Amino acid sequence: MTLEVRLDRMRPAELAAAMARAPVAWVPLGAIEFHAPHLPLGTDSLTASHVVVRAAEELGGVVLPDSTLTMGTLHLPWSLRYEAALVEAALRSTITQLAAFGARVVVIHTGHAPLDLLHLIKRVCHEVEGEIRVGDPAMYGFRAYGLCYLELNAALGAGLGSDWPVAVDHGSITETSWVMAIDPQLVDLDALAPELAGPIVGVYGPHPRGRASAELGGAQIGTCVTLLVLRVRTLLAGGTIDSLADLWTLVERYWPEEMAVELQDPGTLLLHHAGPVSRYLTSLELRVDGIARDSAGLALANRTPGEAGVPIPVSSLGTEAGCYIRHGQHCELILDQPLTPGSHELTLELGLAGVALSTVVQQVVVEGP
Repeated sequence: MTLEVRLDRMRPAELAAAMARAPVAWVPLGAIEFHAPHLPLGTDSLTASHVVVRAAEELGGVVLPDSTLTMGTLHLPWSLRYEAALVEAALRSTITQLAAFGARVVVIHTGHAPLDLLHLIKRVCHEVEGEIRVGDPAMYGFRAYGLCYLELNAALGAGLGSDWPVAVDHGSITETSWVMAIDPQLVDLDALAPELAGPIVGVYGPHPRGRASAELGGAQIGTCVTLLVLRVRTLLAGGTIDSLADLWTLVERYWPEEMAVELQDPGTLLLHHAGPVSRYLTSLELRVDGIARDSAGLALANRTPGEAGVPIPVSSLGTEAGCYIRHGQHCELILDQPLTPGSHELTLELGLAGVALSTVVQQVVVEGP
């Protein structure tokens, strides 16, 4: 019989026994978010909880109820999002309280995987871990570890380059396969329009019908659980983990394609992403004929359905305030000064997820009056 590891279903004696096995508190983060017509709105919560429950059953510790207090959801009906400051405050308070209750490792695992949220989680874990260790010498071995399933998939090499199934998608092969493995009754592939009908809002990646399977999802989940348990054992033994290493692997392995740059009009460039995995831009520098444009006068606007559509000042970009450009999307780069008639060489240096840079060089011709 499997031991109960879910904190809200445990009596005090069961809780004490679970923490004696391993003093670990597992915190799953999910979301209420539109995942196309075929998947439940709680997809991210399902996957986040399932992974850590399986890990706790193997290693020990207790699993908190999943939280949907999150950010970075799609701008679609019934997709709940909250201010970053509120999400940060909740995470800080949760980690601090769990440490006071006796947890020596707190794992924040999110099935909702926007990179702004992931960077926030990693920063908060690092900061709170330091505060706790400095504040109490007896807690010097305390660790707070923040991650998402896409990093585990990337570290395990779930596909190479742009081959599918890649490490992460939204509503496509990976997420559909995971939910099929967890609870197949929650998946209705017949609700999706035929593949030839064109893009489906909420599916970022190939059409999952005929490609997703419970077998694929189960295999990925199993290997992710094994890797997560191994890492938490390392933390319990006093080791450390580079919190950005898996993210670097994700970008290096699954984001090989350069963005394409087109001219929409003299005052607007279009960044187009044809690669299969969403890009997350954390910085942007533009040079026109070798001369740098002031970032304070530039803005990005992704007006695709499901995105915010609000111009983002380039000067405000950062790891926790980036701009997504997903598969097949165009994003406007609005210039402060229109390009003059003639031929121009554009050089864009794009920050990818806060861990890598990509340089794009493109010639454009502006027609005269």
